[in-house]
Amino acid sequence: MKVALITGGSKGIGLEAVKRFIELGFHVVTCSRDSQLWISQVANEPLLSTVDYYEVDVSQESQLQRLFSTLTEKYGKLDVAVNNASPKTESNGNFESVDTSALHHTLMQDFWSHAMCLKHELCLMEKGGTIVNISSINGLRATPNASMYSACKHAIEGLTRSVALEAIEKGVRVNAVAPGATWTPRWDERALDKPNIHNDVAKLIPLKRFAEPKEIVDAIEFLISDKASYIVGHTLVVDGGITLK
Repeated sequence: MKVALITGGSKGIGLEAVKRFIELGFHVVTCSRDSQLWISQVANEPLLSTVDYYEVDVSQESQLQRLFSTLTEKYGKLDVAVNNASPKTESNGNFESVDTSALHHTLMQDFWSHAMCLKHELCLMEKGGTIVNISSINGLRATPNASMYSACKHAIEGLTRSVALEAIEKGVRVNAVAPGATWTPRWDERALDKPNIHNDVAKLIPLKRFAEPKEIVDAIEFLISDKASYIVGHTLVVDGGITLK
């Protein structure tokens, strides 16, 4: 039985990844901060009842330690890990004016939690294991008014490449996917205040549309597959061409 851990699996890209990995025959483990949302997802799609779900805030060290202690005891290994969890950003705005606590929150949620997950995952992997970090095109370019978020994603890029060189020594491949504008529940929330946001943003993308979560998961699936067996420390950009502009 191959075991895959997908963090932040209750909605958006994470939920789509959970469903895909079930289809691929993995035993899927996932976690999120909101168990009620997960319960509602299972009610809508009974296939999700096969998933081993945990309510965990991965930015909290004690909760993360309990999760990985449980996984170690229950499975003793991981074959695949997808570090996807990312809550709503609280530190938007001009950097010098953003509250320090908001900056710290983003740092913990969008970088430190990923780094700690990666550390634990590597300890549970042997030769043939694969890890995909979900980065962002904001980790490849400047992002005014979301500076700390962008900094975190830049940090994930550096972490991915550096750890990839360490992990390949024991046969574990580490890569990343950098999504562009992808229509997820987070964009639904923004659309409540800005009804035209879908069309306005789509116009800026060379493909003239948002990505669908399944298109990001296609990239994840490729990177964990044997077809990507010679790819190490790479970031696969899935953005409809926007970073070319």
